[in-house]
Amino acid sequence: MIRKATPADTVPMAAFLEAHVETSMFLLGNLEAHGTEDTAHPHGTAFFLRETGDGITGVFGCTNAGFLMCQLPGLTATEAQTYAHLLKGYTLQGMTGEADQVQVIVDALPVAPEAWRLNRVEPLYRMDIRGLSSGSAIRPPAKADVPVLNDWFARYMTETQTAPPGDLHAAAARRAELAVGAPRIRILERDGTPVAMAAINAKAGQTVQVGGVFVPTDLRGQGLGGQVVRALLAEMAGQGATTAILFAASPEAAKTYERIGFARVGGYRIAMLEQATLLGEPR
Repeated sequence: MIRKATPADTVPMAAFLEAHVETSMFLLGNLEAHGTEDTAHPHGTAFFLRETGDGITGVFGCTNAGFLMCQLPGLTATEAQTYAHLLKGYTLQGMTGEADQVQVIVDALPVAPEAWRLNRVEPLYRMDIRGLSSGSAIRPPAKADVPVLNDWFARYMTETQTAPPGDLHAAAARRAELAVGAPRIRILERDGTPVAMAAINAKAGQTVQVGGVFVPTDLRGQGLGGQVVRALLAEMAGQGATTAILFAASPEAAKTYERIGFARVGGYRIAMLEQATLLGEPR
């Protein structure tokens, strides 16, 4: 049976997702931050539960901003058609999650293959961060960092192919302004000059997910990415986090994460449409 989740489902749904935490961080983070009934915030999510006599066996999520997420072990093409029917009239921008599950959903959606500007699998990593320490000092972004961050975010979104449709530089400027004083973004300096950044893009319970790691091209190869990530995770460990998750956008990034202690645990798919699309009848 598939049904829409209610506030009464929050605890068992979280318990199910935590058993698959590596590929459930956005689902968990949105559930923890916005519950099941938020229809206003971009990250507010409508959750659908797959249930058997044993309880919850799968979770499917649709955010208000047009992104899909799932944790559906054993997902079949027939079941994916059910979710595709639920999405009729939904404006879709993209989907992320466990690599094979996401592809099964993507194949069921009424979207032409060429409409996807990005559909790739990135290596997924996990690290125990209990007791982690770091000798690198980091700080939140300040107003004076905005010009640098404008450039960094534009280059980051270009390199990772995650820029939203429209004006890249306007999108970068919005992110730079929002970064000022943000509680989960940190900058690493060298001789008073920003040289790297990293962020926590999801948090659920004692697990955090790292994202937005960027080092300017001319400064790469010096270990700065590893330094800023380790320092950020040491800060999170000091606040009670025990586990860190991330997915690597390039082989070079993967090597950096492995050097500081991350171990690969699977694959994570990121699928993004060229432009937001109103979904009709499934194929």
